[in-house]
Amino acid sequence: MAGRSRAASGPGGVPERRDVYERLADELRASIESGEFGPGDRLPSTLDLMERHGVANLTVRGAYRMLVEEGLVESVPKRGFYVRRQSRAAWRLNVAEGRKAGSALLDAWPADVAAAGLTPALQVSVAIEDASAVIAGRPLGERLGLDAGARVLVRRTIRSVDQSGDVVGAAGADSLSDEYFPYDLVADTALAAPGPASAYAVLERAGRRLRGHRDELRPRVATAEERRLLALPQVSVVLELARTAHDGDGVPVVVVHQVRRADGATYTYDITYPGR
Repeated sequence: MAGRSRAASGPGGVPERRDVYERLADELRASIESGEFGPGDRLPSTLDLMERHGVANLTVRGAYRMLVEEGLVESVPKRGFYVRRQSRAAWRLNVAEGRKAGSALLDAWPADVAAAGLTPALQVSVAIEDASAVIAGRPLGERLGLDAGARVLVRRTIRSVDQSGDVVGAAGADSLSDEYFPYDLVADTALAAPGPASAYAVLERAGRRLRGHRDELRPRVATAEERRLLALPQVSVVLELARTAHDGDGVPVVVVHQVRRADGATYTYDITYPGR
């Protein structure tokens, strides 16, 4: 049996009772880990497993639910169950020193997608909100140093990656990324429209070139809306990032709030130590 399965015996070597769906999940898991079913392969249908093992529909569903929750399998509506493709990209949460400066300093996701030979898909919307909205436990007005009653412009982006050229693996978004700006600073710029726009470039043209940022990271349980958008199982963990970037005077000018999948994803930081 695969290493993830529960103990096969109790004290004294007496076999423990295990539900049928758990044993079926063990078989499917072993087939995936042995390579019989590879990334993106369609797994046996519910009807096929019912007939082959003489079990009920709920038993098969329970087995697949376990594997979905483990991140091994994904359910594609009206198509069945597939072996999940793990991300080919390592997502950098900062850009190593020496790389070309630019928008990747604020958000390296587009560069990481391109470096992995993947195709990004973005759904952008723009809204105006009150600065009292709370991001990762702190009001936006506090993060951006705004007065009470101030407004912010937010660019909400649902980001997806096509890893294979087909719909498998693209049932949900890769991540959610929102950028918050003081409204008066960007109201008449390209950031106020849902088309392509670089926050780094727009702020530089406005005389507010970014000089650094502070990150707050925390893993947490996904909300119902995040589970829907990211096509996550019922109980799933996401990585939440709140990045507050400032200009040369140390004044904060943008808050980047991202929610990223935590199933099989690799996130990296590059830290350079000062020389003597």
